[in-house]
Amino acid sequence: MENIEDDVEGFQQKKHSIADSKLSEVETLQLIHELEVHQIELELQKEELILAKEEAEMATQKYTELYDFAPSGYFTLTNSGKITQLNLTGSQLLQKDRSKLINSQFGFFISDDTKPIFHEFLSNVFHTNRKECCEVKLFLENNFTINVYLTAVLSENRDEALITAVDITQLKLTECALRESEKRYRELLNNLDVGIILHDKDTSIIFSNSKASQLIGLDKNQMNEKQIFNPEWEFIKEDNKPLAQENYPVNEILNTKKPVKNFIIGIKKSENDSIKWLLINGFPVFNNSGEIAEIVISFIEITVLKKLEIELIKSKDQAEAANRAKSSFLTNMSHEIRTPLNGIIGFTDLLMKTNLDKNQTEYMNTVHESATILIEIINNILDFSKIESGKLELNIEEVNIFELIHHVIDIFKYHADLNNIDLIVNIDKKVPNYVLTDSIRLKQILVNLIGNALKFTKDGYVKLNISNTVNPENENQCHLNFSVKDTGIGIKDENQEKIFQSFIQEDSSITRKFGGTGLGLAITNQLLALMNSELELNSHYGEGSEFFFTVELEKSNHEYDSKDLDDNVEVVEGIPFDKNLLNKKILVVEDNKINMLLVKTLLKSILPGSTVLEASDGKKAIKLYKKEKLDLILMDIQMPHKNGYETTAEIKQLKQYNNIPIIALTAGIMLGEKEKCLESGMDDYVSKPIIRSNLEKVLFKWLKK
Repeated sequence: MENIEDDVEGFQQKKHSIADSKLSEVETLQLIHELEVHQIELELQKEELILAKEEAEMATQKYTELYDFAPSGYFTLTNSGKITQLNLTGSQLLQKDRSKLINSQFGFFISDDTKPIFHEFLSNVFHTNRKECCEVKLFLENNFTINVYLTAVLSENRDEALITAVDITQLKLTECALRESEKRYRELLNNLDVGIILHDKDTSIIFSNSKASQLIGLDKNQMNEKQIFNPEWEFIKEDNKPLAQENYPVNEILNTKKPVKNFIIGIKKSENDSIKWLLINGFPVFNNSGEIAEIVISFIEITVLKKLEIELIKSKDQAEAANRAKSSFLTNMSHEIRTPLNGIIGFTDLLMKTNLDKNQTEYMNTVHESATILIEIINNILDFSKIESGKLELNIEEVNIFELIHHVIDIFKYHADLNNIDLIVNIDKKVPNYVLTDSIRLKQILVNLIGNALKFTKDGYVKLNISNTVNPENENQCHLNFSVKDTGIGIKDENQEKIFQSFIQEDSSITRKFGGTGLGLAITNQLLALMNSELELNSHYGEGSEFFFTVELEKSNHEYDSKDLDDNVEVVEGIPFDKNLLNKKILVVEDNKINMLLVKTLLKSILPGSTVLEASDGKKAIKLYKKEKLDLILMDIQMPHKNGYETTAEIKQLKQYNNIPIIALTAGIMLGEKEKCLESGMDDYVSKPIIRSNLEKVLFKWLKK
């Protein structure tokens, strides 16, 4: 920079000397111009040099700042370990002023246990031409120790080592904590009562805990790197058949990339036939690319539970077999008891329609009522059995509520009048006329409740109240509230829960005094449960009881049919009778002589002029069918030699079968019996005891066809 200024000053002097010389004017001007141009160039160079100097100073300052404030400590050491240069971070690392550290020994700060490492590291730096590194501890003031990672290379003149020092104290603490955590984790895994296996993506075993080795029967060394398709064991399914390899839990996870939950397999070792059952869960571990890196499998032994399950299944099968035997027994009992009752009820009904004196009528009423009560008891037992087995289903149909209520009241009107008990019915105006429900079961519920109320009421009244709570959200729905209230003996508080239990009444004296099976309320409550309702009670001992319930029903859009009767139709005992149904030939297949006589008597009464043929078993029925041209067959179910199902099937397979209706007559009322009759080929169903009106409806329905 000074040389440039001297040149400028010299050019100024030359300029004045040229002006004083005796050159021509043109030459003088030309020289002066050249000197001025050269002066300008020199001044520009001076400015560029000033700018370059400023940039150099800035770069030096930046380098100094970078060097001093770098995150790592920088040290320059001689081969003896003396510090010749260091940055600010380095002095902060050693917790000393930089000026005091120059020419001091770096090894002074190295802890005694890591000094050998440092000396070997420094020696290697000067004797090899490669980068060296090591970890050492620095012992600072106040007994403060830090861990540092040293990296060193030789300087260009190979007489000094350039060392970088990084504080790794926190990293070492983290590593230590990680090792402790891993140690605890391994201890936990090894002490868990759950087998844990870590599989590689090729299904080989990377890790297994002690419980896994114990359950599988191999030690850890044997477990390592084993594949899941190993000949030392065989996986089997719950049905004891071999499990295909593609269905192994590990393969399932590899194929679907989804966890496996509660997978049950058995391990069958080749050396013996014993099976160890395991409950397995597993999940995949994914890497950053979304691929499966590892599979974790956990399992527990459930051999004892599996054996218990097998025993439970056996017990369940035995219980179901016993239940089937019970159902079979109930069916047979129903048939055996109802068959003679059918004759008693049928003939007493016919006898009561003849000319009897007052005493005879009274006696026959007693016989008829006793038989009816016995039928009700049998029906209760069979109903309870059906509900208990979960085989009772509701038959939803359109029902006239007012008509149903009047039928129920008519059943008890005579009994109530006889005992001077007021039987009162209150039906709210909001109650719809027609609803969709099971009329038989709703009627059964009301009959049970009113019958009980009358049974336990000596004087006063029994009141049936029916109201409707309108559903504002759905106008087609209604909540019908039924209440049966009496002024009877009432129920003690401690017995109010007991009466809803099966075969149990309020106390033992009740059964002796009033009779009954103790099933009425239990069946009522179970029937209401099918309707999503329940029976509730409000009673005070000595003052009477109120049983009430609410059922949610759909209203029915009832349409009235106005069809004129045919000219050939006349009304006989309230039933439309077609004159064209005269002179029909009907075969009755029945092994019981009393029931045969009853059916014949009813047929003669319902179809005057008809011909009734008899067959006491299925074989005779088939012979008669081949011989006679029949219009209808009434077929009993349980008969010797060939039952009703077999007989019907055989008739329908005959070449001369002409599609005549076959109506089942059975004393069995178990659930599914009607369906069984229809499945066997029968066209309809009449249960015993045979009610004249039911038989009339079936006869007119099928004979008109």
